[in-house]
Amino acid sequence: MQGFKSFADRTQIDFMPGITGIVGPNGSGKSNIIEAIRWVMGEQSAKGLRGDKMADVIFGGTKTRAPLNRAEVGIVFDNQDHYLNSNFSEIEIKRLLYRNGDSKYLMNGKQVRLKDIQELFMDSGLGHESFSIISQGRVEHIFSAKAEDRRAIIEDVAGVYKYKQNKQQAGKKLADVQDNLARVTDILYELEQRIEPLAQQSAKAQDYKDQKQAFEQLDQSRLQIELTEWHQTLETTIAERDAQSVQQQTISETVTQAQTDLQKQKLALIDQRERQQQAQQALLEVTQRVEALAGEKRLQAEREQNQKQLVAATSQTLTERQAAAANLVQQLDQAKEAATQADSTLKALNEQAQQLSRSTDQAHLMALEKQLADLRPELVTALERLTTAKNNQHFAQQEHQRADAQTDRYQQRYQSLMDQIKTAKANLEAVQAQADQAQADLKLAQQALAEQQTQGQTAERQYQANREKWYERLQAQQHVQARVESLQRLNEQYDGYYQGVKQLMKQRNAFPGIQGVVAELIDVDPKYQLAIETALGAALQQVIVDTPNTAKQAIQYLSKHRLGRVTFLPMSTIKGRQLAPNLLQTAETQPGFLGTAADLVNMHAEFKQIKQQLLGTTVIVDDLDHANQMAHALGQRVRLVTLDGQVINAGGSMNGGASRNQQQGLLTQKNELADLTQQLTGLNQDVTTLEAAVKSDQAALNELTETFKAQQAQVLQLTEVQQQQTASLQKAQQDLTHLEKQQQSLQYDMQLAGVGENQDDKVLQEQLQSAQTQYDDVNQQLEATQTEMTTLQKSLEESNQALVEVQLAQKTAEADQQHAQEQVTNLTAQLKANTDAQAQLTDQLRDLNMDRDDVNQRIATELQAKQGEREQLVQRLTEIDKNLQNQQNAIDQKERAIEQLQGKQQHALAALNQLTARQTGLQTRIEQAQAQLEETYAVQYQPQAEATCADLPAIKNQLKLLKRGLDDIGDVNMNAITEYAEVKERYAFLNQQKQDLLDAHDDLSETMSEMDEEVKTRFKTTFDAVNGHFEQIFVKMFGGGQAKLYLEQPDNLLETGIDIKAQPPGKKFQQMSLLSGGEKALTAISLLFAILAVRPVPFVVLDETEAALDEANVDRFANYLQSVEQATQFIVITHRQGTMAACDVLYGVTMQEPGVSAMVSVNLNDA
Repeated sequence: MQGFKSFADRTQIDFMPGITGIVGPNGSGKSNIIEAIRWVMGEQSAKGLRGDKMADVIFGGTKTRAPLNRAEVGIVFDNQDHYLNSNFSEIEIKRLLYRNGDSKYLMNGKQVRLKDIQELFMDSGLGHESFSIISQGRVEHIFSAKAEDRRAIIEDVAGVYKYKQNKQQAGKKLADVQDNLARVTDILYELEQRIEPLAQQSAKAQDYKDQKQAFEQLDQSRLQIELTEWHQTLETTIAERDAQSVQQQTISETVTQAQTDLQKQKLALIDQRERQQQAQQALLEVTQRVEALAGEKRLQAEREQNQKQLVAATSQTLTERQAAAANLVQQLDQAKEAATQADSTLKALNEQAQQLSRSTDQAHLMALEKQLADLRPELVTALERLTTAKNNQHFAQQEHQRADAQTDRYQQRYQSLMDQIKTAKANLEAVQAQADQAQADLKLAQQALAEQQTQGQTAERQYQANREKWYERLQAQQHVQARVESLQRLNEQYDGYYQGVKQLMKQRNAFPGIQGVVAELIDVDPKYQLAIETALGAALQQVIVDTPNTAKQAIQYLSKHRLGRVTFLPMSTIKGRQLAPNLLQTAETQPGFLGTAADLVNMHAEFKQIKQQLLGTTVIVDDLDHANQMAHALGQRVRLVTLDGQVINAGGSMNGGASRNQQQGLLTQKNELADLTQQLTGLNQDVTTLEAAVKSDQAALNELTETFKAQQAQVLQLTEVQQQQTASLQKAQQDLTHLEKQQQSLQYDMQLAGVGENQDDKVLQEQLQSAQTQYDDVNQQLEATQTEMTTLQKSLEESNQALVEVQLAQKTAEADQQHAQEQVTNLTAQLKANTDAQAQLTDQLRDLNMDRDDVNQRIATELQAKQGEREQLVQRLTEIDKNLQNQQNAIDQKERAIEQLQGKQQHALAALNQLTARQTGLQTRIEQAQAQLEETYAVQYQPQAEATCADLPAIKNQLKLLKRGLDDIGDVNMNAITEYAEVKERYAFLNQQKQDLLDAHDDLSETMSEMDEEVKTRFKTTFDAVNGHFEQIFVKMFGGGQAKLYLEQPDNLLETGIDIKAQPPGKKFQQMSLLSGGEKALTAISLLFAILAVRPVPFVVLDETEAALDEANVDRFANYLQSVEQATQFIVITHRQGTMAACDVLYGVTMQEPGVSAMVSVNLNDA
């Protein structure tokens, strides 16, 4: 081992035969050796190894050593006696664990599973939990455990673990079987609930299928005949519809053309009105433009006046500056002399200039100009509003004229509506009277129809009753007929016969000597049918021929073609057989005797010898009990056959039983054919009689049906008349209501037109007055502002002139103060600037004059053009108004003409729709019928002859009968036939499965019982053996006294617990729990040694087992080990001197290095 707990270094321990002792101080690692053995043998509990997790067994390191990453322990067993169940004579088990959790087991160098290790030690007495490894805790467990827990000790020794494990597995299998059995039982119960209903549904589905087939054949004929009639009616209807369509198309084209013309006229009217609105809008825009040009002309005049004033002022200023510049040189000398005076003058001029600059006239003028600019747009807006109001008033006058004309038309239309309403009321009264009469006629016809219907129902019930009887007999006839035909085919094809017989009889014409097969030539009463079939057996298929030569020829034919084998009965050579008279007399006296088989069948006289050969020595008996009695009476010398087919052969052998799916015999088949043929004759007569009765009832029913149809047709006709009268009445009421609504609508329109006209005149007059007032107010404000502005401008010009003069004086005074030459230079520059300014002003004045002329010319030209355009627009509006009136009159006339044409169109369209609906209905019926033929029956339409068409009523009656028969059957599950077969097959399969599960249940229960018995036997045997050895070893250990094991429940060996009673020397016999600690330990050790005596093991590991014993008992313990060391190898961990003295080899465990165990060995025998 290496890396296991404290054994960091690789350590090898050789356990020699005898007793090996392991000693060492506490904490040196002695017990780690035992734990290493348990670990390598499969221990899975970390706590059992004194750890929290399995990784704790890996060397964890010390102060001087680093931890290791794995633990490794290997153990080698000498298996030359093959104590362990393995073919190897030496077995090495190795276990490795890595710190990352990986682990593996090795057996002889090959990796194996833990399960393989456990199976190797199973029931061997070895292993990590066996009694081959005993610690002090194990000893304590024996005397402290409960009685039921001690049972495991004996079970382990008895080796019943595998039986208990097998029983547990069998129990699981048994539970699975029980679950499966429950499921199968549930499914079978479910299937049982379904089989009977499915059987009924299957029979019902077959009946439905037969009737439906007959129904479909008749329905195909019905569809073909109806399609022929509908095609003929369709051709007639199409011709009528085409003619009506031409008439309706002509009227429609006329109406369409009239509507097209009307639409064109309305579009022209709309265009004319749009042109009217455009002209009105253009007139308004031209008028507004004329007014705007007039205002623009006035503004231009004002601008010209202002420009003239500005030019004049500028020219005057320039002239003054030029004069001042000319005088500057002359004034230069005077300025020097008058410098002082200039100072005072300059001060005065400065004061005067400041006063002139503070004048508010200029600010006032700017305010007036802004006010004037604000008023001008207001004036233009007021002018536009005034113009619009005047135009609206003009247009309103024109609308008044048109409204007057519209009012006249309303009056005419209103009078016309009143006349139409009067006529409609009269028409309504007439139609109401006709509708009442039609309702009365319809009521009388419906009463007569009800009486006809009652008579028809009575006849229908009688017919239905006879029809059901007929159909029932017909079904029976068809069923019997089908069975007869099937049996006849079977007989003709020799179905059920051997291959050789079948092939030969197909060629019987080639062999004239063949008389037939025995089954064909024999007749038997149905009562003896099964008995004779059993008696004859394969002889039923033997072929009767005239001579052996015929048989020879037939055999050669069969052999040549390899067609099979046949037994032949030549009439010329076969001799009959019969019972001895004494045997026959004895048989006749026995109960149950019915006769010899030959006497109970009929064959032609020429076949008498053959009959006697086949049946002359066979006796027919009623039942098997009488047959046994008769066989005994006849000395087992006669072949007996019972009515149910059981056989007692001569000599005593018996043959009997029955097959679940027993096939029908040849005689049974033959007799059935005869019975069915006779039954078919009677059924044919019944069907013929009932068919005549059904036809008679059907004729009477047809007559009543025709009468009913005639009466029904009359009711339908009267109903149609009544509906037409009702429709006419509703139409008249609708017409009257429509006319009254038109009257009310017209009255409303007339009222609305009058009110609207008055309201529009008032509003237009108010708008005109308001616009005129607004225009006058704005114009007055504008004139007042202009007047004030003119006055202010004059005052401002005077102030400016004075300011200029003062400023000139200031400049002059300032120049007087400066150097004369500088003043001359400045004045010269000023003169030049004034000259440039004058030139610039001159250019501006010229440009202004040119712009003014262009603007004036443009305004005058545009004003003249707009005025001419306005006159043209006024004339154009007058012409448009006239055209609108003419177009409106033409439209009204055209609408009245279209109303009349539409009335004719509706009547023609109604007739066309009726024919179209009839055609569509016929086409739909034809398409549906053809689709039904193709989709349902996969048949194409074929025109039918008139004679065939005449059969349609009869076909419909037959269809009605079959339909009612199908309806009487009700809902049918067509899948029931297949489903019934599937369910029946599944039911049989599951029944077999259930039986298999029951058998498995019984087998498992028996197996578990056998295992329980084996466990009981092994447990009891082992218990007795352990108890015997325990009594002996206890005496040896204690030097006297007695001890015994007791079963708590001797009658329940599978669950009983085990008690221990002991009597050390000098004490009473008592429970083990009442002994002292040392006594309990020695008693437990005695029991362990007893177990080892019963179940010897190759080696035993004892871990301080004797720690609780005193010195005397330790010596006894050591002596016992020495007494059995020849049979068992002991490994003892101890610190007791007596035990050490008994050891052959001692291993000392030390820790020369802290935390690391090391081994030292001493062979005491050598010492």
